[in-house]
Formats: sequence, C-alpha cells, structure tokens
Amino acid sequence: MDFELHWGVFDHMKLDATGRMYFKSTRELVPITLKLFANHGVAATWATVGMLFARSREELSASAPEVRPSYINGKLNPYALLGSVGRNEREDPYHFAPTLIQNIIDTPYQEIGSHTFSHFYCLERGASAEAFAQDLQAAQHLAKANFGVNLTSLVYPRNQSNFMPIVEKAGFTSYRGNPPAWFWRAANGEDTSMPKKMARLLDHYIPLSSHTGSTLYTDESRLKNVPASRFFRPFVPKLDAYGGQKLKLRRIRSEMTAAAEAGKTYHLWWHPHNLATNPQRNMAGLNEILTHFSQLRKDFGMQSVTMQDLSKTV
Repeated sequence: MDFELHWGVFDHMKLDATGRMYFKSTRELVPITLKLFANHGVAATWATVGMLFARSREELSASAPEVRPSYINGKLNPYALLGSVGRNEREDPYHFAPTLIQNIIDTPYQEIGSHTFSHFYCLERGASAEAFAQDLQAAQHLAKANFGVNLTSLVYPRNQSNFMPIVEKAGFTSYRGNPPAWFWRAANGEDTSMPKKMARLLDHYIPLSSHTGSTLYTDESRLKNVPASRFFRPFVPKLDAYGGQKLKLRRIRSEMTAAAEAGKTYHLWWHPHNLATNPQRNMAGLNEILTHFSQLRKDFGMQSVTMQDLSKTV
C-alpha cells in the first residue's frame, strides 16, 4: 500500500472541491480496507510518506531535512507546499494523517513502512544521494518519535529504485522492486515513453508479460528485493464497457493461483486513493481478490505476510 494522500499527486492534482472530495473518500476507505484485511486475515505493508506522520505544521517544518532535492522540474518539489498546509490533521486532512496511521498500527497483521519522507523521486534530475539520505533519516525520526516505529520496508515513489547502499544504511532491510518486463523497469518521468505507458496499461488486462509469482533475492546491497507482481488498477468505466473489470480481476486471480501452486510470492499493491473513484466497484473487486486468497490459503496453504516478515525468511 503506497499511502501518500496529496503528497503523492500534488504535481498534477489540485485541491479544489473535486480534489478535496477525492481525498475525503480516500480517508473513509482506509478503515474500511483495514476491516476487510482483518476479516480475511490479510497482512499488508503501508508504505507511508513521512510527512503524514507529523501532528502539526510546526513539527512538519522542523522535521524537514536541511539538504533537499533540487529537481530540475520544479513542479516535483513538495517543500513548496509547506507554507500553505494547514495547522494540523483536523484543519488539513490532505497532508496530515496521524489518526489513520494509528488506526493501521492498531489493526492486526499490518506494518508501517516508508514511502520516503517527502515522496522523494530518486531518478529525477536534481535528486542527490545526500538529499535522499537526509530524507530517509527524517522519515525514520518522525516515525520513531510519534509512533515508536522503526521503519524497515521501503517503497520507492513511482518505483524509481536507486541509492541502495543509502537505503541499507538508513536501517531498511527490504524494498519493493519492479517486475522484470521492459516496460515496468524503473525510469524517471522523462524516460517513461508513451509506448511504455500504453504497454503498462494493457498489461493489466491482457498478458503482455507473464507473472506467476517471484522469489525474494538480495541485490548488490544486503537489501531484500520483494518484487512487485501486479498493480491493482482501479475500476475504469470506459474500459468496463469492454469487460475491463472482469479481465483485470481474472488476470490477478489466475496469477495468484499460479503463485500459490508454485509456492512463490505474489505482491499486489496500490495506493489507497486509487479506490476513491467508484469506491463501490473498487471495494467489490478488492473483496473478490481477498476472498480468492482465502480459498488459496485453504487449498494450497498460501500465507499473507508483510514485507518485513517476508524479508526475515531469506
């Protein structure tokens, strides 16, 4: 779960009336999702943007690192928003989320991971190793100070994996890697071409790539790579006219079954806000997937674990 609220999309999504309703719906879906997980005995890692841990605007500003990324694309700079955020979660539920984080912590089988402090883009021009190191330090500090959490699982924003030794030095033991297909390889925004975007879209519905589960492995650092298997793409009405929802869910179920039969890992992920449009259809789809997992657990002994727990097995 890439938990980010507005910090993850501020560069292309305004907080107008539509945007505020979108994130209001997102926040309402978090406890509903947690209840679904609890009912099915499902574990999940909530890779959380560190800025969401702050309890106030003053604490957020005080926790921000001194060295920050100097993105060539200025629209990607989250620190430009610090002067306009509200005073706390009650006033600004789009940039603060301590009550939701506590809800996650209080739910069985859930792990709080990191999505970096500032939704840091490791492959964008202007990102530096020093800025990234301070970013992860800020995330670790705020998680520990406010919730007593030591972050060990990292999900790179927009899957831009880089700087592995820095991640390990910051106390992390695992990260989410990318699927092996060429169109899923890590890249910055400039290098993500239209053919690559189209291939990614189609792969959710038709088998452009084959993913029947994976095995953990260790990269050049000692970090455990927990490869992504499938992004749980939200319901799209235009595509549903062509059977998109059925094709997507059937593809996920078949991949899960293949992984369970082979004793491999299947790593499904999404952002909580992805389900905020057409929430009824999206949550129905999620429940279908979780029900299928429950059957696979019964038939093949498939287990649901967090990234942290999985990294301890290798």
